[in-house]
Amino acid sequence: MSVGNSLHPLRYSFVTIGFEGDAGLLHLQARSMRLYCPPELIEEIIIVDNSSPGSRRKWQGELLYQYGDLASFVRIIPAANIAAMSTDTDGWLTQQVLKIEIASIVRSERYVVLDAKNHLTARLGREFLETLIGQPRMSGISYAGHPMQEFLERTLVYLDLDPKAHIGWFTRTDTPFAMLTNEVRELVRHLEQREGRPFASVFLDGILSEFFLYSGFLMSKGSLWQIYNRTQEREPQVWPDNADEKGCAAAIQKATQTGCPFMTVHRRALARMEEKGQRLMAEFWHARGLFASTKDGIRFLRDPNRIHQNYGGQVVSWPISMIVSHFSSPAETDSPNSAELAP
Repeated sequence: MSVGNSLHPLRYSFVTIGFEGDAGLLHLQARSMRLYCPPELIEEIIIVDNSSPGSRRKWQGELLYQYGDLASFVRIIPAANIAAMSTDTDGWLTQQVLKIEIASIVRSERYVVLDAKNHLTARLGREFLETLIGQPRMSGISYAGHPMQEFLERTLVYLDLDPKAHIGWFTRTDTPFAMLTNEVRELVRHLEQREGRPFASVFLDGILSEFFLYSGFLMSKGSLWQIYNRTQEREPQVWPDNADEKGCAAAIQKATQTGCPFMTVHRRALARMEEKGQRLMAEFWHARGLFASTKDGIRFLRDPNRIHQNYGGQVVSWPISMIVSHFSSPAETDSPNSAELAP
């Protein structure tokens, strides 16, 4: 495992699997990366478009606009270019396959998987991703009684590991998650040789889970804890079941006290967030420079996909946003135009 050094520190690829329905959150994520992700950490930024066939692509150009000077790092790639899957396969499953199969085109030794629900609220330092000696960090939880317990058990059984030995603590099943590119490629080769068919088919038929599969594969080789350090801080999270004032306040308090750079806010949490929770979150985002004002943050929270977010985080609600978006399209701004937009 390469760990880099002070003269040649590792750069990371940042990979987000998204679709048109996550456009608002993806724009927020891009703006947060522009504000808080140092360019010296970045090898590339890959956005895998997992939208349904025939979906509009306007959101992609606006996404590059939000990345600003980081747009030169960005590649936007259709999911079909990464893995062949039936169009009627559930998106929650296809995005898991894509997080693994993307390793085939990643240019760096490590890549950080993100979802649209992740964004930065503080500077992303190298210390969040790795230890002083370059060992990648990860975290984990107990899966006893957890909604993902069945997935963990099924995945570990597939890998000939004893689930009972690991239910009490196993690696996280959500993002951000740093992966070693060559280890992921080896995992794909191993499963395809073992089963004699494409990885996507193996994964979907087995109803497996991507991060459990990756971590379990390393564990089966006896290398998981030789590679990873378990001390990564868990980011504050807002899910649909804690999207009230109390839950938002707890997430903000954790972000403030721990300095963890990432925050997770699920799109379904936005729909459930009550007025007091919206105000708390909007005030926090404004204080971190993600929105131009608290009112702009509230407009976003009320309907993230029916608004236009400008470069500085000002928000115009639909239908005015349709007019504003037209006259402030990325092609007419000073945003970089060197990003690769895959066909």
